[in-house]
Amino acid sequence: MGSRHGKVARTPVSTRDPNLLIAPQSEPSMPVVTDHDRARATRQEVSTFAGTLLDQPSYQQRWRHELALTRILDWLESFPGEDWQDRWLLSGAEEHGREWGPVNLTPAQRNRLTAGLRIMIVLRAVRPSYAWLSSSRMLGVYAAYRRHNQAETFAVIERHAARRNGHDHAAEAVNALTRMVIVTGKPLRELRVADFDDYAAARQACGSRVGSLPMAYELLRAAGGLEGSPDTLRAAQARGQLSVAELVDRYPVANKEIRDILVHYLVERSAALDYGSLVNLVQVLVDLFWRDLERHHPGIDSLHLPESVAQEWKQRIRSLPNGQPRRTVHTVLLAVRAFYLDLLQWSLEDPARWARWAAPSPIGDSDIRGYIKEARRRQARMQQRTRTLIPVFPRLITAATDELEHAGRLLAAARRAAAGEVLVVDDQAYRRAGRGGSTWRPAAVFVTPVDREGARFDVERLEDNAFWTFAAVEVLRRTGVRIEELLELTHLSLRQYQAPTGEMVPLLQISPSKTDIERVIPADPDLVAVLARIIRRIKDQDGQVPLLSRYDTYERTFGSILPHLFQRLTQHRLQVIPADRIRGLLAGLAERARLTDVDGAPLKFTPHDFRRIFSTETVNGGLPIHIAAKLLGHLDLNTTQGYVAVYPEEVIRHYRQFVDQRRTHRPSEEYREPSDAEWEEFRDHFSLRKVALGHCHRPYGTPCQHESACVRCPMLRLSPSQVPRLLDIERNTHDRLEEAQKLQWLGEVANLQETLRHIANKKQQADRLQQHTGRGESGVDALA
Repeated sequence: MGSRHGKVARTPVSTRDPNLLIAPQSEPSMPVVTDHDRARATRQEVSTFAGTLLDQPSYQQRWRHELALTRILDWLESFPGEDWQDRWLLSGAEEHGREWGPVNLTPAQRNRLTAGLRIMIVLRAVRPSYAWLSSSRMLGVYAAYRRHNQAETFAVIERHAARRNGHDHAAEAVNALTRMVIVTGKPLRELRVADFDDYAAARQACGSRVGSLPMAYELLRAAGGLEGSPDTLRAAQARGQLSVAELVDRYPVANKEIRDILVHYLVERSAALDYGSLVNLVQVLVDLFWRDLERHHPGIDSLHLPESVAQEWKQRIRSLPNGQPRRTVHTVLLAVRAFYLDLLQWSLEDPARWARWAAPSPIGDSDIRGYIKEARRRQARMQQRTRTLIPVFPRLITAATDELEHAGRLLAAARRAAAGEVLVVDDQAYRRAGRGGSTWRPAAVFVTPVDREGARFDVERLEDNAFWTFAAVEVLRRTGVRIEELLELTHLSLRQYQAPTGEMVPLLQISPSKTDIERVIPADPDLVAVLARIIRRIKDQDGQVPLLSRYDTYERTFGSILPHLFQRLTQHRLQVIPADRIRGLLAGLAERARLTDVDGAPLKFTPHDFRRIFSTETVNGGLPIHIAAKLLGHLDLNTTQGYVAVYPEEVIRHYRQFVDQRRTHRPSEEYREPSDAEWEEFRDHFSLRKVALGHCHRPYGTPCQHESACVRCPMLRLSPSQVPRLLDIERNTHDRLEEAQKLQWLGEVANLQETLRHIANKKQQADRLQQHTGRGESGVDALA
C-alpha cells in the first residue's frame, strides 16, 4: 500500500507485515555483575584484603583498623547466609537506614562498627542499596572506594570533573558514579543507561536530588564509558516518537480486530500529521471514542453502532470526567466523523481491506452544526483576551526592564560585599550570606533581606531569571514569533540585507515550524540591541556561541547541534531553555507586576498572547493585512484576521478612513498574496524616511500626522549624531518660551512647553541609544 499525501508513514504499512501491529520491545537491561570472590571470601581472606587498604600505617592505626573489621565481621556472622552480602541483607540493616546495627551501642562502639562497614564496602564484600547509602552518612567511603577500586578510571573522571565549572555539582557527579559502582558491582565503563535510570528512581524515591546525574553521565562518556550512547543523559532517556501501535496500546482495547483496524487507520493518517497531532488523534479515537464505548457496552465488536449507543456516547462526550463541559467536543465529533467517512471512501479504493469496516457515521450534520458557532465564540474569547491585555501591556514591559536593572545593581553590589556585610540597593537592605573561607560553593552569591521577612536567595539566579524574562518579552513583542520559533532562534538566524540606498538592514530569519515555511522579519534597532545583548551574554571564552541540541517536546526529537540564542546554565550545564520555563518566567513577571483586570482578577501572559498583540498592533497601525500575514507566517489571511482584536467602531473609525480611501483605488489589493515588488517596497520603505533628526518610523503607508513637526512626533527615532542639532532646537525653544511669557502669549507658552516635554523625551531616547552603542548593541556588527 502506498503512502498517502506524499509522505512516508512512521511504521510499516504493508498488510502482510506483522510488525505493523506489534509495538517494538525495549532492550533488556544488562544483568548486574557481582563480585563473588570478595563477597564469598572467608574471614581470614577478608582480613588479608583489608590489610592492603593501609599505606604505611602506624601501630595505633593498624590496631583501630583491625578492631573495626573484627566488630563488623562478628556482627555479620551472627546472621545466616552463604556470603557477606546475604548476611548484610538478612541483618535488616537496609530497612533501618541510619539506625542500622545492634541496639544500645555506645558512640564509640557505633563508630567502630561504622568504620568496619566502610572497610567491607571498599573491599566490595558488602553492597548496600541506594536507599541505604542515601539515608546513612558514610563519611569518606566514596573517596576511599575510588582510591582502591578502578583508581585509574576514576582518576580520569576526576580530571574531567576538575575542568567543569561548579565544584559542588562536579564532586557530587563523581560520587553518583561511585554509588552506582558500589551498588551494581559493575566496572565503571560497563555502566549502562538503565543503571542511571535505576539510580535516579531510587534517589527520587527516598527524596534525594539527582541534579548532578546529567553531569555524571557526561563525565563517564568523556572517560570512555557508555560507548554508542547519545551525548547527553536526556537524549539517552528520551523515548522518542512511539510507533502507532505503541500509541494505541497506551489505551488497552479489548477487541483485537478493532484495535488492529485503528492501528491501520492511524498509520494511514500519520503520514500527513505531525507527531503532536497524531498523539491527539490517537487519544480521541482510541480512548475518548472506542475505549469509552467498551467501558459502557462490554463486548461491543462492531463499528456499526446502534442509534441508542451512539446517542449515549455523544451525550457523555460533552462533559469532562469532573462534570465540566468539554470545550473541544466538536473536535472529538469531527475526528470520529472523519474516521467513518475515511473508511467509507477507502472501502471504494481498496474493498478487500477496508470494505468490512465501512459503516454509517454516528455523527450527523446536526451534531456538528454548532461547530462554526463555537469557533466564533472561541475567536471572540481570544479577541476579548487581547483587548484586555493590551492596556496593561506597557506595565508588563516596564516591569521586565525594572526587574533586570534592579537585579543587575543588586548582583554588582553583592559581589563587592564580604560575607556578613550589609548592602543597600534601591532603598532595600540585604546581608551577604555565607561564611568567610567557606569551601561549599565559594563563588555563590546569596543574600538575605534585612528590613523585611524573606528567605535567603541566590542573586545570580535572580539576575539570570530577570535577564531571560526581559529577553523573551522583548523578542516576542517585537517579532510576534511562536514560542517554538523563539527557542529555535540561533546565531545563524541573523542576516543582513543591503538596501538600494546602500544601507545594511539587519534581518531575523525564522526557521520553519508550524507551517513549514521560512520567513524573514526586518529587525528594528531595539530588537538588534536585545539580540546583541543575548549574544554577548552567551558567548564562551573563545568568543563563540556554544553549540547545543534542542529537544522538541511536540515531536519528541532532538534537533541539530546549533548555536541557539536562548540557552542558559542549568545545574552547571548549558541547555536550551525549555518552553515551559519561558511560560513560567512570563507568568511570574505578570504576578509580580500585579496586573489585574477591571474586576480585580489577576491577569496572566502566555507567549502566544504576545503574538496576538503584535498582530493586532501592526494591522491596527496601518500595515496591510496580507503583509502582516507574511510576517506572522500565516498561509491563510483568515487566520491573521482571527488574531487581530477588533475594537468598537468609534475607536477605529479614524484608522478605517485611511484604509477606505486606499481601497477606493485598489479594493481587492489588500487581500491577496503580496507581489515581490510590494514585499521589496515594504522591506525598503524605512530607508526612505530619513529626516533632519533621524528616521521617521510611522506605520507603513500612512501620511505624516504632524506636518513635519518631528520633535513632537512619537514616530521619530533620533539619530545619536543629531543630538547637537536637538540641543540647538531646545535652546531656541527656551528663548521663544521666555519671549512668549514676557508678552503673555499664553497659547504659545502652552505649545512651547509641550514641545520642550517632547524634546526631553527625545533626549532620553538618545541617551538610551548611546548606551546601546557603548555596549556594542547597535548596528549590524553587534550581531556578529
